[in-house]
Amino acid sequence: MQHDYDVAIVGGGMVGASFACAIASTNLSIALIETSVLEEDRQPSYDERGISLSPSSKHILEHFGVWNEIYAHVTPIKEIHVSNQKKFGFTRLTASESNLSELGHVVIAQSMGKALHKKIKQFENIEILCPVKLENFIKQDSGITLELSTSNGTKMIDTKLLVGADGSNSKVRELSGIEVKKSDYKQTAIVSNITTQKPNHSVAYERFTSHGPIALLPIDDNRSVLVFTAHSDKANDYLNMLDDEYVKVIENEFGRRLGKICKIEKRRGYPIFYIEARKQFEKNLVLLGNAAHTIHPNAAQGFNLGLRDAVGLAECITDGLEKKLAIDDESILEKYIELRSPDQKSVIEFCNGIANCFYNESFLYHSFSNFAMILIDCIPELKSTLLKKAMGVSGHQPRLVRDINL
Repeated sequence: MQHDYDVAIVGGGMVGASFACAIASTNLSIALIETSVLEEDRQPSYDERGISLSPSSKHILEHFGVWNEIYAHVTPIKEIHVSNQKKFGFTRLTASESNLSELGHVVIAQSMGKALHKKIKQFENIEILCPVKLENFIKQDSGITLELSTSNGTKMIDTKLLVGADGSNSKVRELSGIEVKKSDYKQTAIVSNITTQKPNHSVAYERFTSHGPIALLPIDDNRSVLVFTAHSDKANDYLNMLDDEYVKVIENEFGRRLGKICKIEKRRGYPIFYIEARKQFEKNLVLLGNAAHTIHPNAAQGFNLGLRDAVGLAECITDGLEKKLAIDDESILEKYIELRSPDQKSVIEFCNGIANCFYNESFLYHSFSNFAMILIDCIPELKSTLLKKAMGVSGHQPRLVRDINL
């Protein structure tokens, strides 16, 4: 039996699930399609990585009713300390300087995933199809027919709008033939949770090195998420090191601001790429999150940008429905691109600029990056601009974000 949906979302990760929550109130019929069994925590987005949430993301999650579910599992960031290895320049961004209670929060991805899917199950108009894999789709005059593989064989569904939120290696993007701009940073982020001798006092650290950033994100008094970025050709060496050897490397590169590393948990490697779709939509189809733009994690902006995109698309759909437009009216997606392009472009340029500035061997780049950090630390206006960008409240934003009072 073939089922009809107004919207089919491929990808039940954080951006796809957030978008489902964002449009649930429209009462559109929604299918959320996911290849992993969600209850078994095998969805790649919902691993043990620490996710940095900007104030704009917190506000959005509060609006969804998800924040209360994850509140017990989040850690506030009171200060961000940015330094450049073997250079004297550094920048400190503090909540108190800006009269804020915090600059953001850190949550483990698994906790976020459980909260989002608990919320989704409360909506009668959302059907979760999993474990189900998208094999193909065919464009029809009235919409798109999806061919899905399940444990019971092939399943066909029809949708008026197909949303590809299925990550950097998007099947939706591939099947649509949308080309991408792609760069391999030749870096791998090695992520693990660590326990340190001294408490972190809710300080997030980022140290730029010649091989990529080293970051510590607070997740408890003495626990932090460690992100060690290595050249990809050396990543397996670090992943296969004995814990004691790896700890020595980290302490040598990062120092002992938090004392000794007392415990290190399982390490996972994530290759770093820049991927940008040359177009984000075509008739009856739109890309969201990493499927549309995968950016360097050096500024922790990936999920925050994807979440703003999700609520931006939901806003345009809601406005379109209020004007009696059909869900597949192309003007809705045109309005979405008009709304979101400035923020997307700004964040992509910001993250690419950091990558080019801090990981470039040129003496000129090294000198400029060091000078820039000194300027930012000394000039309040520059620091305020950087903070607003990091918090996701600068520039043209969806209404839900514009409502924030900081």
